[in-house]
Amino acid sequence: MDLKCVIFDLDGTLFDTARSIMECIDYSTDKLGYPRLSYEQKLPFIGPPLMVSYKRAYDCSDEAAKELILAYREHYGGDALLHVDPYDGVYEMCQGVLDLGLKAAVATNKPQIYADRILKHFGMDRYMSVIHGADLKAELRKPDLIRLAARDCGADLQECVMVGDTEHDAKGAAEAGVPFLGVTYGFADMDEMLKYPNIGLAASPAEVLALIREKCGR
Repeated sequence: MDLKCVIFDLDGTLFDTARSIMECIDYSTDKLGYPRLSYEQKLPFIGPPLMVSYKRAYDCSDEAAKELILAYREHYGGDALLHVDPYDGVYEMCQGVLDLGLKAAVATNKPQIYADRILKHFGMDRYMSVIHGADLKAELRKPDLIRLAARDCGADLQECVMVGDTEHDAKGAAEAGVPFLGVTYGFADMDEMLKYPNIGLAASPAEVLALIREKCGR
């Protein structure tokens, strides 16, 4: 495989963001008088755009979902977005990608301003050639973000691999025309993720690096 660039998802791939996301969901629903969701009901919020998640959880209108999103971001924009934990081994994984002579990038449904802040706070931005997050109107979809990351890394789509933990990453990679490498340590619904093609599955960041090394023959 002629590989030039590894594109990472953020939530569930580089960081365990469950604590931060669930805290903000509770804040938004409490503020607007919605019943609280259980832990299991909040898990599907990790990965897709918030508009999709709120509408699915409450069967509400676009306008009601937008109000919930505003409340979510009101809390998230403080310190809540930093209530995340890098997975064990992700720094070594990112450095290993660079040591292979490859570029690393991020493509996430998290808004750009938040992705930049998290990656910089934890010192992970130094590994990334580019970071592409969603716009606040959520007009950029996952395939768009993946294509932008590939373009800005100077790589053809087939010279990249998308590493992610959910069906949204797998589907986005398929629609973008980029090979997908799935991780099972994040928030994956394996049945949903495996509906889409992949070049391998990894149970840890160390396994991600091993698979990348194997695929590029180094």
